[in-house]
Amino acid sequence: MVSKIKPVIFGVILACLCMTAGCSKDENLFSYGEENSKISDITSVTGVSHLYEAPPYYRNVCVIPKEDVKGDKKDVFTAKGLLLVDVDENTMIYADGIYDQLYPASLTKLATALVCLKYGNMEDDVKISYNASHISEPHAKTCYLQEGDVINFETLLTSFLVYSGNDAGIALAEHISGTEKEFMKLVNEELKKLGAVDTHFVNSHGLHDDKHYTTVYDMYLILNELSGYDKFLEIASKSTYIADFKDAEGNSVRKVYDSTIQYLTGDYKLPKGFTILAGKTGTTSDAGNCLALLVSAKDGHKYIAIVMKAYSYGSLYSQMNELLKLTKQ
Repeated sequence: MVSKIKPVIFGVILACLCMTAGCSKDENLFSYGEENSKISDITSVTGVSHLYEAPPYYRNVCVIPKEDVKGDKKDVFTAKGLLLVDVDENTMIYADGIYDQLYPASLTKLATALVCLKYGNMEDDVKISYNASHISEPHAKTCYLQEGDVINFETLLTSFLVYSGNDAGIALAEHISGTEKEFMKLVNEELKKLGAVDTHFVNSHGLHDDKHYTTVYDMYLILNELSGYDKFLEIASKSTYIADFKDAEGNSVRKVYDSTIQYLTGDYKLPKGFTILAGKTGTTSDAGNCLALLVSAKDGHKYIAIVMKAYSYGSLYSQMNELLKLTKQ
């Protein structure tokens, strides 16, 4: 059921609070070209879908005044935006550049997922359009969906988040709103309700557009809200996913998608004591390398950690590790 407090009013109040209130406590750019693809095709069996009812906006947030972000920047951090928040206590541990306008790349997919979880029916079947299956941008990362493929909504959403396929994002948007343009109107409306007032998205996936931007703090608000969705936590912590669906002729198709989060695939290791509950990567030449994580720690607390516009893939993960170590686990 929707909260009795109207979301629009909440969004306005939160935007105002962000300016006045505080928390209580103190190599080369990685690209997602085909050469980096980890995907395979094998014979399929059809999986089972489940209807999911989205909860209302109810997550508490850490409000961080701009003056609280003026602390000394640690030399180890070279990314343009970093944030570490204790989710259980709603306290900011470290923040730098969190209100600067940045490009999100595929962190955009978190916003798309939020709207899909709120408005989508996990039991629906989605037919892949020509538009979704024919992304023109060179080296755009896709789930290799073909026009006429019929895929369950939950399967499509899971593939979208795990493998970060831009074609899946367009298909989800078209299914919810008819066109991606109409879907993005809905996304921006929902983000304003969260208090993400410095974000404007023009597509569902994050391929670069000068008018497609956000801030680290707004991405925190989105991930914080998503942390209340069990379905999101189930999906966004998978190291790999097998998607079963039908092609245009009704033939069975199976694709195996590996996560883009290198912690989940074992290529990088988290500091001792941390476990990933959910996360999303994002990479373009304009956005740099980005990573947003929800983790649990051995102290029993959950933390949201975000690094945006790191200059290299290795730098992204090393800075994320240094950020998490600030929890003093």
